[in-house]
Amino acid sequence: MRKFFGVLSALALTAAIMTSGVAPSWAAPAPEAASRAAVPAAPTVSDPFLAKVLAVANSYRAANGAGPVVWNAAISTGSQQWAATVNGRINNGTVDMNKLHRTDYGRSILPKGADMSSEIIGINNNAQQIVDWWMGSPGHRAALLDKQATDIGFGQVKTTKAGWNGMTVVVANLAGYAASRAKQPQPPPVPVANNGDVAAVDPAGNLFIYGSARGGDLWQRKFVSAGWAGTQQLEIVDFNSDGRQDIIAKWKDGLLTVSYGQANGTLKAALRIGTGWGAYDIIATKWRSADKFPGLVAKQRVTGELFYYPSPNGTGFSARTKIGTGWGPLTILGVDFDGDGRPDIAARNRTGQLLLYRGNGGGGFIYETRRVIGTGWGSMTHLSGISNHLGTNAWGVLARDGAGNLLHYPILKGRWGARSQIGSGGWAPLLLGS
Repeated sequence: MRKFFGVLSALALTAAIMTSGVAPSWAAPAPEAASRAAVPAAPTVSDPFLAKVLAVANSYRAANGAGPVVWNAAISTGSQQWAATVNGRINNGTVDMNKLHRTDYGRSILPKGADMSSEIIGINNNAQQIVDWWMGSPGHRAALLDKQATDIGFGQVKTTKAGWNGMTVVVANLAGYAASRAKQPQPPPVPVANNGDVAAVDPAGNLFIYGSARGGDLWQRKFVSAGWAGTQQLEIVDFNSDGRQDIIAKWKDGLLTVSYGQANGTLKAALRIGTGWGAYDIIATKWRSADKFPGLVAKQRVTGELFYYPSPNGTGFSARTKIGTGWGPLTILGVDFDGDGRPDIAARNRTGQLLLYRGNGGGGFIYETRRVIGTGWGSMTHLSGISNHLGTNAWGVLARDGAGNLLHYPILKGRWGARSQIGSGGWAPLLLGS
């Protein structure tokens, strides 16, 4: 995961403070005085730096189901005053990152009639990094994506203080107006996950989706929900075959759940579809070509037995079938390695070899000498099959190495393509799924 701050990476900017439900007739406190230094004129939307900030911010809002915010020149005047104040404190050495905001968080600079307001501040090298940092901070993210917001003002000042590397201070003040909101176009909701995305649960139990970057760096993520602490395995799959990706979770207490993706871009509450799964490793797949819904291939770690649990309806399972024995020491992942449209299983053995078990499409395996399709996989701390990560509908393998880097190995109909490093460091503590 990319770190944005450079020399500021160790600094913790204050989280955005939002106010909502404020009556139009509220009496704002007196605004805090700006720096006595000359305040640059309020920028306009034509300013290339801030035009880029606005464009990136609105792209994130659209991707998260919020309408665009429009540039407000009146708000920008007040935002510019505060950007100059913050920069003045940087210059004289009195800046306090825990007291970066105005005492009223910018409410007093807003034109009358606002029914919500928020203030967010970023200090970074370029417009993209400013917005990306806001998106990576829960408070700032919530403010930026607030669907009540309709207007935004920006202020910016480029730092000149030694040690700040010429970074830019950006102050953004958001406001909401009922009249504007009625006219605000709302983009269609985006799905929780697409085929080819990566799911991740952090140590605090928060679920994130990293959208496929077509082999590029997976730095952009979407927060889905909290409450995932205790998960042991994640699978992204369209379990009920409705065209939307769902999340199957196997929990440490043996519970198996499915959370269905909804048309409004959210997940339904988790539905319990099994218990006693704690000793199993699972692959969600249409193991039989004739199946309408994906089922689960499951390895019993203690006995080494391999089973297939078909799903007749996308809500549960029918009687299981044993499809193998002796799988206990193997790490299994589902792929279509030979590109024949029938799912296969790749299995890592104790020596780090990757073996290919080709499926016959009827619920079993092709009888043949097992082919070694890779060596040196023993150090990987995560392995899973991933489909369409490059947008080509082809399969690949998602892998995490011992240094916490995330890698993608594309499969090109029986052979490997050139691998990509899609995440640099920081992935070690995450529970991953694909």
